[in-house]
Amino acid sequence: MIRFSGELVHWEAQGTEPQFRYLDSTNLREKTIFCDADTMRLALGNQSPEKRHVEGKATQISPTSDVWVCVGRPHIFQKYQVSINSPASQSKRIQGQVVEADGETGQIVYLVRGKRSYLTIEPALAKEMAESLSQMQTVEINGDYRYDRIKRYYTKD
Repeated sequence: MIRFSGELVHWEAQGTEPQFRYLDSTNLREKTIFCDADTMRLALGNQSPEKRHVEGKATQISPTSDVWVCVGRPHIFQKYQVSINSPASQSKRIQGQVVEADGETGQIVYLVRGKRSYLTIEPALAKEMAESLSQMQTVEINGDYRYDRIKRYYTKD
């Protein structure tokens, strides 16, 4: 007896040989497992077989046979993947009045309710802010910024 687990590739509950094929994640080969029609109907229920994973137990008909038969009911489920690039964790909302800006390094100083905060942004954007500040204009920073690890500064989303 073996335990199997993998992505469901093909599903055939009706017909003379009810079976399903799955992609074995250990060797990336498709394997076919035969089950009776009732077990397969119960396992899949009313869900569609697309983008599903299957796991369960199977046994060989005979020790030398390549035919595998399911033992019990296979468990069919959908795998959920968590995205690393979730905007909530990667970007931050920045809002305040810019009081200092360095066009060379891209570092700015902005006020949020009287508190000074420091941020390194795109140097070209900081240079524009510095020019506006030199003309005694009020400069606001407002938006979602994401840190770019390669450039090593925050970029506007």
